[in-house]
Amino acid sequence: MSPEALAMESLSTGSAAFDRILGGGLPVRSLTVIAGEPGAGKSLFALQALFHLAAQGRKCLYFTTLSEPSLKLIHHMQKFSFFDQAAIGTQLAFIDLGAVIRGKDADAALEAIVDRVEREEPTMVVIDSFKAMREILGDAQTLRLFVYDLAVHISGWGAATLLIGEYTEAEMAQLAEFAIADGIIRFGTNREELTAVRQVEVLKLRGANPISGRHFFEIGPGGLTFFPRVRSPEVQSGTTVASFADRVPSGIPGLDGMLDGGLPRCASTVIEGGTGTGKTLLGLQFLLEGAKRGEPGVLLTLEETSDQLRGIAHGFGWDLQDLELRGLLSICHVSPVELSTDAFLNQALSLVERTGARRAVLDSLTSMGLGVPSDRRFKELTYAMAKHFRARGVTFNMNMEIAELLGSAQLSGHGVSFAADNVVQLKYVELDGRLERGISVLKARGVRHATEVRRLLFTPAGLEVGAPYEGLRGVLTGLPTRL
Repeated sequence: MSPEALAMESLSTGSAAFDRILGGGLPVRSLTVIAGEPGAGKSLFALQALFHLAAQGRKCLYFTTLSEPSLKLIHHMQKFSFFDQAAIGTQLAFIDLGAVIRGKDADAALEAIVDRVEREEPTMVVIDSFKAMREILGDAQTLRLFVYDLAVHISGWGAATLLIGEYTEAEMAQLAEFAIADGIIRFGTNREELTAVRQVEVLKLRGANPISGRHFFEIGPGGLTFFPRVRSPEVQSGTTVASFADRVPSGIPGLDGMLDGGLPRCASTVIEGGTGTGKTLLGLQFLLEGAKRGEPGVLLTLEETSDQLRGIAHGFGWDLQDLELRGLLSICHVSPVELSTDAFLNQALSLVERTGARRAVLDSLTSMGLGVPSDRRFKELTYAMAKHFRARGVTFNMNMEIAELLGSAQLSGHGVSFAADNVVQLKYVELDGRLERGISVLKARGVRHATEVRRLLFTPAGLEVGAPYEGLRGVLTGLPTRL
């Protein structure tokens, strides 16, 4: 193997999502520091990677120092699905350096590590906790020489080496291990009011092209599950762009006429309106129309649960459960109180790819905004989601609730209309003491569309668009007067 090919070789961490974040995995012959606060998931990440490599028949070494005894560490790992008792002692060896370190002999500690590595020839080496080792071994000069000598030996190994420690940001800027490290990965927890979100960031990784920024992860029975931060999709050369002439029927009688034939395929549409104006019902009919045409659909709901939606549909004679069994509809419900936004969007994209969906509805952007810490981040995520669905050939509707009932001419799309190709508004209209519902198309990119407000009718078969309001002034305000 040529030196160039060897330099580009990388090792999988056991998580395809995190490998993508790293730009392909951990480079071989690299030294990476895994930093973070206590309980951030550093050791669990390392062990998950080691058991993954051990399952491939690769030898790995895990050196413990003074942070946690090997037996206790193994005991805690048994509750995770990646744990394999048969790998311990064969492919995965745990070595306790505590006795050597307590002697405060840096040369002896280095010799113990190097001797074991050269005998075993492992694929990956982990030292946990390296910070605990440096705090015991002695003065700064001794530690600096120890770190550099270790780095020299590491460069000759064919392994990837991870040094784990509870480092602060100030220590990361000063200590020798960070100066000589090929990679720096920081695990942490971001606390937002009563909730806490786990995050990871690749600060440095030589020989790779990692995705910058903070990414999210969760700890569950399978270990660490990573969710790369949502970005706009990369534009591939030769990609076919859907034509505005290719239309998608909405399933709402009369609405396609307002849109000169229907929604453009792969377009994103914001359906905004007050509570009870029919946003959820419009989304259901849009997905049902797709199912009739053999186009699978996905309903991402942060409001009504799956059972509630099935009950609403049953009142109109629609059997959602039958469509789910036939693979024509998938319902994904997440509580907005427990929402991790990037995780939710990554799950949504995975669901679309897994089901081959051609249509998708998000109900709603308003609820999704509860899990986003800033208005800017909310707009970025909305934009990225619309672009990702378009790149996957999905026609996407996003519901958004507006607070206005009557007496307002709100036309803004609440700051996200820039991310949508179309904006449709549902509204209440007071007429002769009656409360009616109206529908209008505020924006339809590349489409000749009706501009007047038309009646929106609730029928036993669902929503229908009726005749325009004629002979009235100020219909858009919801409080019209007769001419």
